[in-house]
Amino acid sequence: MLRPTVLLRPLGARTLTLASHAYLPPGPKPGSFSGPAPTAGSGPNASAPPNAPAGIPHATLAESPAAPKSGSSSSTTPTDTSSASSETPSASSSASTSTGASDTGLAAATHHRATTESPDLGAADRRLIEEIVRVDHAGELGANWIYRGQKWACHMRGDKRTAGQVEEMWDNERHHLNVLTRVADQHRVRPTALYPVWQGLAWGLGAATALMGKEAAMACTEAVETVIGEHYDDQLRALGPLLARDNVHPSIPLLAEILEEFRDDELAHLDTAVEEGALKAPGHSLLSAAVAAACRVGIAVAEKV
Repeated sequence: MLRPTVLLRPLGARTLTLASHAYLPPGPKPGSFSGPAPTAGSGPNASAPPNAPAGIPHATLAESPAAPKSGSSSSTTPTDTSSASSETPSASSSASTSTGASDTGLAAATHHRATTESPDLGAADRRLIEEIVRVDHAGELGANWIYRGQKWACHMRGDKRTAGQVEEMWDNERHHLNVLTRVADQHRVRPTALYPVWQGLAWGLGAATALMGKEAAMACTEAVETVIGEHYDDQLRALGPLLARDNVHPSIPLLAEILEEFRDDELAHLDTAVEEGALKAPGHSLLSAAVAAACRVGIAVAEKV
């Protein structure tokens, strides 16, 4: 079975705030942690200020402690040295409070720039970002139409269970496409010119494999997600030199985090496909190789066109 061999971040439990949620409005987010609700006064959403930007833990945006009121300890001169040290704020603690407030403003400003500004890049770096965003947007578009075709075929066969599994993965891809559409707008990247072709071919691939049976549908998902997982890793490696520079624009690290997040989602889909019988599909090796080859051709074309 084909499988990406290089993972820049191991699969595992997700954090409460995902990188992609920085592009979404406040409110429940797809892919959020669904465990028990935090108790009052705890957790990342405790005491969240109004209109707090998504993607930054609210604790970072909390207001700094109020300054001492006039006429308090600053107007009283204690005679005991130990008492003074415990009641009067030291210069270092005041400086710490001031620094914390400035850090809060910096975090909010950095978040705003990361999701709204298009970085000023040289020609080569600009081309790299354009190719990454364009091909990933096209890939998520294709994934949405593959799952649309698979769900239609599952309903045609009366396979409600597989249709439900497809819907779960499709919902994930809807989120990916929504976020990458916003990323493309931010970075001023035009979508692939093959948009209509992508829709038709992807729907046909999904429908045809699902009409062959559940195992064939899962073999299609396995092959597609294997190629996409490898491709995300290639993109993260390509971004490495840009990320290593001083004063890199905050949108670039955020883009890298989103690529990691989406790659992990795709590999989770791959695992689901294998668990659901992808390897048992008739002619699995041939089917998987054909789908993977088509994906690689599509990637090469979508980067440029």
